[in-house]
Amino acid sequence: MKLFFIPENAKPLLARRETTFDVAKGLAVLLMVMIHVLDFYGLPEVRFGIFGTVVKFALGWPAASMFVFIMGIFVGFSGTERFGVEIKRALMLFALGYALNLLRGTVPMWLSIQLGLVTYDDVAPHTPLTEFLIGDVFQFAGIALIICAVLKKLSDQVLVWIAFALVVTFSSHFVWDKYTTSTIFNEFWKLFIGDEDAGTMFPIFPWLAYPVVGMAFSRFVKQPHAATLDFLWCLKLGVVCVMLGVALTLTNPDYHIVTNLRSGPGIVVLMTGIVLLFLYGIHLIVSRFQHTSVVTLLAFWGKYVTALYVVQWVLIGWGLMLVGLQQLPMLPTLLAMAIVLLLCHYLVLPWHQYSVGNKDNNRVSQSVVEGQNGTVASNT
Repeated sequence: MKLFFIPENAKPLLARRETTFDVAKGLAVLLMVMIHVLDFYGLPEVRFGIFGTVVKFALGWPAASMFVFIMGIFVGFSGTERFGVEIKRALMLFALGYALNLLRGTVPMWLSIQLGLVTYDDVAPHTPLTEFLIGDVFQFAGIALIICAVLKKLSDQVLVWIAFALVVTFSSHFVWDKYTTSTIFNEFWKLFIGDEDAGTMFPIFPWLAYPVVGMAFSRFVKQPHAATLDFLWCLKLGVVCVMLGVALTLTNPDYHIVTNLRSGPGIVVLMTGIVLLFLYGIHLIVSRFQHTSVVTLLAFWGKYVTALYVVQWVLIGWGLMLVGLQQLPMLPTLLAMAIVLLLCHYLVLPWHQYSVGNKDNNRVSQSVVEGQNGTVASNT
C-alpha cells in the first residue's frame, strides 16, 4: 500500500486540469507544512541551523510568492463576467482567514491556559485575542483578489497592471507602519502596511505585486487562439527578472532585502523571476513525468490546496498542546513534519469524495431535467 493513497476517481479530474500549476501549488503545500512545523515545534538550534535556514529562506520564500503569483494567473485567465464570482470568493477567503485563526490559535491557546498547561506570562505578548486578529495568507488573498478583480474590470491593458504593481512595490517603504489614532481602523489597516510584530504575515504592500504581475503574466503564457499554454515565457521573463532583481538589490541591499515578509523592490523583482523559473522547471518535469505517482500526488495536493492549508494549521495549532512551543530537536521535528503531512492528506480525502459526489449528483439532476424537458417538448 502506498503511503499516500490517491483515489482512482481523482485521476480523471487531475487530467482535465493544468497540471503544472497544480503541481506547483502542491509543492508549495509541502514546503509550507515543513516551514510551519519547523517554526512552531523546532528548537532554536533546529530553526536557525543549516536545515532550518535552507527550508525557511531558500525554499519557503519562493513558495509563498509562487502561491499568490499563481492566484493572479488564474484571475487573469478568467473573464470579466466572473467579477461577481471573484468578489464573493474573495470575501469568503477573508472570512475563512479569521475562522482559521479561531480554530488554530485562539481556542487551543485559551484551552491551554484554562487547563494550566501554560500561563498568560508564558505566551506573552500573545493572547487568544491577538491570535484571532492575525493577518495571514487568507486575509491577504481576500483583499488581493478584490483589488485584482477591480483592476481587471477597470482596465484590460497589461501595461496598466504592471505599472500598478510597480507603484505598490516602490511605494511600500513609504507606507509601512503609518498608522492612525483609531485602534479599530488600525486593526484592518495593518493588513496593508503591518509587519510580523503587528500580526501581519503578508502585508498588501508589497505582496500585492505578486498576484498583479501574475495576472499580467497570464496574457503571455495564454496566447489568443492557442490550444496550449506557452511556458517558454516563464524562462524568458524569469531570466530577465532575476537579472534586474539582482542588479537592483545590489545598489542598496539593506533597502531592498529588509525581511522575508517585507521586501523592497529589488527582492520582489528577483522573487518574481525565481517563481517564473521555478514554474518553467516544474513544467519540464510534468511534461516528462506527468503520469508518475509523485506528480499525481503533488497535483492532488494542488487541487485541494485551500483544504490542506486549513487542516495543517489546525493540526499544528492543537498539536502545541501536546508537544509545547518550539521544544523538538531535529529528528522529532522531521517526524512531526511527516505526521502532519500524512494526517493532512488523509483528512482531506473525505472532502474530495464529498466534492466528487456533489458533482456527480449535479450531473444526474441536470440529466433528469434535460430528459424531462425533452419529453415535454416531444409531447407538445
